[in-house]
Amino acid sequence: MGKSFKSIVASTTLFVAAAPALADGRLSFVIDGDTFSQPFRIDNTSTAGETVLRFGLNLAGTGYAFDTVFGGGPQTGFPDNAATPFASVGGSGALTGLVGPVTVSDTATSFVLNFTDFNVGEAFRWNIDVDPLTSDPGRGVTVFGNNLIGATAFVDFSNGLRANGVLGAVAGSTQASAFSVTSVVVTPGVPELSTWAMMLIGFAGLGLASRRRQSAIAA
Repeated sequence: MGKSFKSIVASTTLFVAAAPALADGRLSFVIDGDTFSQPFRIDNTSTAGETVLRFGLNLAGTGYAFDTVFGGGPQTGFPDNAATPFASVGGSGALTGLVGPVTVSDTATSFVLNFTDFNVGEAFRWNIDVDPLTSDPGRGVTVFGNNLIGATAFVDFSNGLRANGVLGAVAGSTQASAFSVTSVVVTPGVPELSTWAMMLIGFAGLGLASRRRQSAIAA
């Protein structure tokens, strides 16, 4: 509401070091400036070829929510005169294989994006409005990146790892927040990387045993 400029650029580095072979997944995500008119952006900066499979952002606990319907909005006590529904920007959805359509409900505090072709060196950009949940004058109307400090996010990589993180302050900037990693875990439903070799050996063993049984029956 009443916002005129938003600049969201990416610059977060995460290091994943759980397994040596496919262990280096990196994502860049910084919110700097007004969260209304310029697109959000995430960059895949991995160095071992990992693709980004999934990205989630959660504003719960920050006092803010997504305003995606004109005339709606999360605020109580004053009318909504601007809203921005979720929309990918500049063909970045097609570039990264965004699975759509993506619909973010008005007043929602979180959403998850899925990708099929989000390669190293590529960036995904999108527009969406963020507004305060109440008309508390202390929160103001214009929402800047630093207002979202404390929001959480996660990213799933093709190496089977999930990086969980939080948006924190950015040194030298009073209107920014940046995603930093707090933990790295195995993606739910994906075997640990250290078990892949054992699984392959197991499958090979089953195949060999099956062939031996067939040979014995034939004899």
